[in-house]
Amino acid sequence: MGKRPLRSYTTGDVARLCAVTKRTVIKWIDSGRLRGYRIPGSKHRRIAGAELAKFMREHGLPEYREIEPRRKVLIVDDDPDLGELLRDALRESYDVEVAVSALEAATRAPVFAPDLLLVDVRLPDVNGLELCRRLRSLLPALKAPILAMSAYGSEIDPAEIRRSGAAGFLPKPLRMADLKNRIRAMVG
Repeated sequence: MGKRPLRSYTTGDVARLCAVTKRTVIKWIDSGRLRGYRIPGSKHRRIAGAELAKFMREHGLPEYREIEPRRKVLIVDDDPDLGELLRDALRESYDVEVAVSALEAATRAPVFAPDLLLVDVRLPDVNGLELCRRLRSLLPALKAPILAMSAYGSEIDPAEIRRSGAAGFLPKPLRMADLKNRIRAMVG
């Protein structure tokens, strides 16, 4: 079977691999048949690749092969409605998590290991551009491009965006087609 993957899978990923519904996967986890875990502070469950491979072998499911890894996007915005809207718009193509503060983003980024961060410039605890600088200095292993966004684009100096470590800027309100094209151009 080869090297076991280190990534984790969503219940939707497991459902596709096993040709069952997400509800069935949740029942497997809740009953203890499939070892999974809940993301802290969330109702979402994840299953480690090694556990999934073991489960599939034990239950005679077709040989486990890692599905193509999906790119990950971490959205940092203090507006929970916008965060959910963006998550819903992007989740078909990407694994998406939302942080509502700079502190939450700084704690999630090393664990989630996003391929791209989408950061609001105006956050309640730290300016989004300052967050970009801190992420770059504190987490040198985090090589993900950062895309800044703001409804106050005319007040933001483009040179300041570049100095912060952000790779680009999008004005709010976001046009989903522009956002998706920009993400695709940056991470595939």
